[in-house]
Amino acid sequence: MIHRVVTTLAMSVLVLPGPTTHAVAQSFSPGQAHDAVRNGDIVPLKDIFARLEGEYGGYQLDAELFSTSDGGSEYKIVWMSEDGRRMQVVVNAQSGRIESVRGG
Repeated sequence: MIHRVVTTLAMSVLVLPGPTTHAVAQSFSPGQAHDAVRNGDIVPLKDIFARLEGEYGGYQLDAELFSTSDGGSEYKIVWMSEDGRRMQVVVNAQSGRIESVRGG
């Protein structure tokens, strides 16, 4: 499932308002995401998912990796908690730090 998410990252632009997100961010291609994980530039999604599962239970519905205007990158994850809350989670891809949680 995790590999499917990484390999299905779309080449698109996402607009999400919020204090830690940028108005426009460029998504990584599947190859770029794979290379960034392999090179140790970003935390693998499986590690992020394990942390979210430990904190909220549940599972991921969607995940994408985006570059940020400051040269970093972040994951935007849609998560379904164990108790049925749908959440939008933004995670710093370099550190694995959860930047924001919305919804639910």
